[in-house]
Amino acid sequence: MIYIRPENWYQSDMVEKSTPPMKYSLQHRYIATVLALVLGAVLALGGVFFITLRSATRSITHLSIDTIREVMFDQFRHRGTVMVNLLADNLATPLSLNDLTAIHHLGVSALEQKDVQYFYVFTPQGEILDDGQADAPTPGKRLTDQVSEQAMATNTPLVQIRAEVMDVSMPIFVGDTHLGGVRIGFSLKTVNREMEERISAFHELGQKKHDEALTMLTLLSTCFIAIGIILAYFLAKTMSNPVLELAHYAQRIGQGDFGFRFSLNRKDELGLLSRTMNEMALQINEKNKALLDAHTLLEKRVQDRTRELLLAKDKAEAANRAKSNFLANMSHEIRTPMNGVIGMTQLALLTSPPPEQREYLELIEKSSYRLLHVVNDILDFSKIEADKLELVAERFDLRDTIATTIREFSFKAKEKDLALDWSVADEIPDAFMGDAGRLSQILINLIGNALKFTKAGRISVRVEKEYAELDEIIAHFSITDSGIGISPEYQASIFEAFSQADESHSRPYEGTGLGLAICAKLVALMSGQIWVESTEGQGSVFHFTALLKKATEPPVLNESDTHDRLPTGTPQGQPGPQLAILLVEDNLVNQKVAGKMLERSGHGVTIANNGQEAVDVFARQPFDLVLMDIQMPVMDGFEATQAIRDLEKASGKHTPIIALTAHAISGYREKCLELGLDDYLSKPIKIADLNAKIAEYLPQKPNTPAKTA
Repeated sequence: MIYIRPENWYQSDMVEKSTPPMKYSLQHRYIATVLALVLGAVLALGGVFFITLRSATRSITHLSIDTIREVMFDQFRHRGTVMVNLLADNLATPLSLNDLTAIHHLGVSALEQKDVQYFYVFTPQGEILDDGQADAPTPGKRLTDQVSEQAMATNTPLVQIRAEVMDVSMPIFVGDTHLGGVRIGFSLKTVNREMEERISAFHELGQKKHDEALTMLTLLSTCFIAIGIILAYFLAKTMSNPVLELAHYAQRIGQGDFGFRFSLNRKDELGLLSRTMNEMALQINEKNKALLDAHTLLEKRVQDRTRELLLAKDKAEAANRAKSNFLANMSHEIRTPMNGVIGMTQLALLTSPPPEQREYLELIEKSSYRLLHVVNDILDFSKIEADKLELVAERFDLRDTIATTIREFSFKAKEKDLALDWSVADEIPDAFMGDAGRLSQILINLIGNALKFTKAGRISVRVEKEYAELDEIIAHFSITDSGIGISPEYQASIFEAFSQADESHSRPYEGTGLGLAICAKLVALMSGQIWVESTEGQGSVFHFTALLKKATEPPVLNESDTHDRLPTGTPQGQPGPQLAILLVEDNLVNQKVAGKMLERSGHGVTIANNGQEAVDVFARQPFDLVLMDIQMPVMDGFEATQAIRDLEKASGKHTPIIALTAHAISGYREKCLELGLDDYLSKPIKIADLNAKIAEYLPQKPNTPAKTA
């Protein structure tokens, strides 16, 4: 062993002297390891040998026992068969001569034989002629048990073993004449006792051999363990010392002493390890320097990449905000003129125009609602794609919801001379908790498509129970039509956004391609699935499932609670109270539309062109209701509402303020409620919806109508 001492040798000596003593030496660990391996091997081999020996002993024992039993039973069966054959031969002549005395003597002789319990001679009809007893058998006594029936039915010797008795029967023939038969019952107690004695002796012999094998296994294991201890000691002594020296060297390298060199004059793996450690020490300095440079470069790249990711994140968030703002602005800018178009059309229809003009106005109204439907589809799809659409959980009646939805299409179905029917399985309850509006939206899209693509025949809506558990039920909806059908190549893609079965420029049907995509998204939110079955030219069946939660029984309201919850307005179509209403709207067309709607309902209307003007007017005179636009110059609707609420603090009065806005994006209604408004109506506004909302929020007692500014 050669050591090359460097200049800082004194430091190395200090490191060696400062090394704490080891609690367990490597040599002891080698001994313990080798000994554990030897013990493990001995135990494993011993276990295998023991299990094999035990398994073999058991197998041999069971096999021998089965052999003994089989041989003894065969001997006993053979003995019984031979005895019955002899008796049958001897009984043939007495039976043919009807010599009952000779038959009785043979029966008595048979009963005197060892292990014979009973003896019967019987006729072919089962009547007992003799049983070997002292008294003659009673005339007419027959064998009726199952064993006897089998004995009478056989034409050959029959051996039947039941419980502790072996029953041997033999038919008796003289020529071709069947004279009857003989049965002898042999007790199995003697043969069972002999078998137990032989099996017990065999068990004792097997146990003795088993003990001898275990003794030999113990002696061999002891010898192997002793040899293992000696081998472990010498092997550990040979291996531990150089490894311990290498460990000290590695410790010095770990402490930064790269100048020390260690050489071990061995040609085995330990010598190779010492040379490798010397080379490692030479390379560590270079590796450390390269690692430091790489670490510095990596930190710089990480900082640059982090900066790029932050910039990309800011851009993505800005793009998302721009998209949301674009959708909000698009909704507002489209709905504002649509409110004027639809509102003026409704007002014009109320003036009893000539038939030709009424037809034109109705076409304008239908086209306007078709455009509004397209806008709503785009907004709904955008909300679903942004995961901003949430289903509400409200109590609703399933059959009422379907009936209301069907009524919306009854006129159009009648125009096309189509039969439109629906049914709900009796096993499905009425009341559920869920989003009736979104469920109705799915049905509207699917029934509307069926009407659009069906020229003649029938459209049927069916609801059945697919699965029910506790308070939940999976309802299966199907909409069947007799329309043009869908070709197989388009059935897989019709539920994708902006996808249509006919995408040619000459397609005869209108649509954005969003309706079925929205249905698929809504069905997924309801934990269901949607699919189609269709044959081109023969119609289609659209299926979807929805997980519905059964509603509990509604609370019983007393008379006072019912009175408090009733709407305070008047029914649609009846003359209502004349109310003072402040209409805050900056658009002149919308001012005229809403004003005329309110005036036709008998209300007095004061118009304010912006939020500041509304606050000033409200401060001068009281109103029963405020209809507030949101997006206005000078002061918007939210600021004006807050200012009005501040004015009301002194008087303690609360005036209902309803937002009239063209914004229809998700969460806007909640924002209105949070900022002090009482409710929300989106443009375009229907006269019926406006009157219903006023009836819901206004008190019974009217104020004097205000003058229109």
